[in-house]
Amino acid sequence: MRLFKLAFVLGASMAFLGLAASASAAVNDPCKVLTAERFSQTMDYTATIDKSASNQMSCFYQGPAHSGGQFMILTETASGPQGDAMLKRRGSTPPPSSGLIGGTFRQGSVIFSVSIRSTDQAKLQALVAEIKRNLK
Repeated sequence: MRLFKLAFVLGASMAFLGLAASASAAVNDPCKVLTAERFSQTMDYTATIDKSASNQMSCFYQGPAHSGGQFMILTETASGPQGDAMLKRRGSTPPPSSGLIGGTFRQGSVIFSVSIRSTDQAKLQALVAEIKRNLK
């Protein structure tokens, strides 16, 4: 049992270090890939970036009263079956009762998620297209 715990701790530590290394080597800044201006144009309201919640892997947008969204780069180095699994994993879309629509998407080796407070799938798809155009 001790050997199992040690292997688990070492494995978790290595996974964390791998994620931290990939985050620090990030090529895409999510708030530059999808700017507040482009988010606002697509959503038809003025949105700002919540700088206190955003970081090098995610960007949060605030609009008027209970509106806004989130764009997160999950990995920039997806390949093979692991990348495919990330797209299909549980939780890759918001729960139906959340008032959000979104999903997990891929552009080359980049896997990202987008969610917005809306019911308009066309707006979601327009945001996804804008993100795909701007990813490096």
